[in-house]
Formats: sequence, C-alpha cells, structure tokens
Amino acid sequence: MTEMNSKCIVKLLLKNKLNILIILVLAVVLAILFSSQLFIKPLYKSSVILYPTTTYSASKAVMNTNNLIYVDPLEIGDESQTEHMMQILNSGIIRDKIIEKYDLMNHYGIDNNCEYKQSKLIKAYEDKIRIKRTEYNSVKIIVLDTDPEIASNIANDIAALFDETMNEMQREISAKAFEIVEREYNNTIDEINVLEDSLKYYREKGIYNYDIQINTLSQQLATELAKGNDKGAKNIENQINKLSQNGHRYNDISNDIKIKKDYLTLLKTKYDDARLNATETIPHKLVITNAYISDKPVYPIRWVIVTVTFFATLIIIIMVLAAFEYSENKNNKQDE
Repeated sequence: MTEMNSKCIVKLLLKNKLNILIILVLAVVLAILFSSQLFIKPLYKSSVILYPTTTYSASKAVMNTNNLIYVDPLEIGDESQTEHMMQILNSGIIRDKIIEKYDLMNHYGIDNNCEYKQSKLIKAYEDKIRIKRTEYNSVKIIVLDTDPEIASNIANDIAALFDETMNEMQREISAKAFEIVEREYNNTIDEINVLEDSLKYYREKGIYNYDIQINTLSQQLATELAKGNDKGAKNIENQINKLSQNGHRYNDISNDIKIKKDYLTLLKTKYDDARLNATETIPHKLVITNAYISDKPVYPIRWVIVTVTFFATLIIIIMVLAAFEYSENKNNKQDE
C-alpha cells in the first residue's frame, strides 16, 4: 500500500511538475524576499561572561584583619553568589538605567502614548536581554539588538552596572555603620580624656601609683616601728591615711581608663574597617569575556526559513494534489 501511495505521489508530481516547479520557485523567492531586511530587521548578538567574587567588603579584601580567616578578593564565588549576581543583574534598578540611557522606548518602536507602554517595554526588554547561569556557574549576559554596536554597549554596561549597583547598596549601609562606629569611637576618646583629667587631679595631690605607694609606705612604717621611732611612724601613718582618702578613687579611675583603652583598641579596628567600607569600593565581579560588536546577524537565519518554506510548500502541494486526485477518482466512480 505504501509503495502504491509512493508511486501515486511520484506520478502526481511528474504530472504537474511544471506547475510545482513554478510554485516552489515562487515560494523560495518570496521566502528570500520576506526574510530580507526589507521586512525583518536582523538582530545582532553580543554577550558578556562573568563570575562573582566571594568578597563584597573592601575592608575584608584589603585589610583582612581577621587572622583566622583568609579572604582572597580574587576568589570566584560559589552558587549562592552566582544567584545573588543574577538577581542584581535582573533587577529593576539596572533595567531602568539601561532603558533610560539608551531610550529603549523609542529604540524598540513602542508608542509613548499607548495604554500599556510600560508592560510592552518590559516585555521587549526581557525578549532582547537575557541573564542566565552557565553550566560552569558563571553568569552570561546576552543582548540582541538591531544595532550591533548598541547590543555590545548594553551588554558591557549591564556588567559594569553590577558593580555600581552593589556599591550603591553597600555604601548606604556602610556610611550608616561608619557613622555609628565613629560616634562611639569619638565618645570613648572623650571619656578617656575626662578620666585622664580626673587622674591628673589626684596626681597633683601626690598619688602616682596607689598600690606601690601604699606598699612602700607600709614598709617604711614597719621599719620606723622597729626602730622605735614613734614620731617617724606617726608621720608615715598620716601619709598613709591621706593617701587612702583618695587612693581607692584613683584605682577605680585607673581601672576605668584601662578598660576604656582596651575597648578603644577594638573600636579602632572596627573604625578603620567601617571607614574603608564607606569610602572605598572594590570590583564584585571577574569578567571572563567582554562583549564585542558582532558583524553577523543571528536572526533571521535565512537558509532555515528558505528550507522550511520549500519543504512546507512541497508538502502542501502534495496534499492538495492528492485531495484533488482522490476527489476526481471518486467522481469518476460515481459517474460509472
């Protein structure tokens, strides 16, 4: 049956070969014409491949004050950092900056007065600009555009905006953190200065190191008592009593100063880290491939369109001829 059907098809094709040839040539010519730049604007592709880094803090990358943990600013990030990067690259912050810079509303030919212009703009943006993760855990920015230079520039700009966006987000937090640490650091210095002034007051009264002075006077008192020098012993006792009146306060202030200075040392490290994070930035990405201006469009693929058109037309012709042949044979049988 299949062989008979095949023979019938061949007969039909041979019988109508001239007409079929004309239709196929016409279909191919139309396919070539309608896939040309007169009807379809060619799209050019540019792409950027980048990896996230593991370090988002300038202080960790540069100062690395934690001796127990080594932080390499050039180390490639893991899956979580890649997901984080994709979220930032797909964010409305970057999208809006690209739309504004390249006036994509007009560039994509969207009527500024239409009812759903914003939705159409976002849809066009998402169709032309895609962010995806590769099998190697890197991120690929793919941009399609009718202008190869614009496609290249947009891809590179999106990659650059990742750093800019990350730095803007971190700068706001870092500035507030630095403000808090700076205030605490300066307040601690002021408190130490007040305590030092208080200590100066007691030093003017003859107290320099209460514990050592008391020990020294106690030894002298014991010596004078051993000699039987009551007058000398009485004089030393008066010195001890006078020293004891302010000695405990002197010790309290000295201990407070030591605690404050230890705290100030800890704050100094945090202060330096916070100041660095608030004033300096570091790259948050490693670019593997920058976008370049493509010289060959990726859409439309004309040979695919022409080939599909050719075979689709041929199949339709066969189906139409077969239908006509079947109808004609049926009518002949009825006439008989």
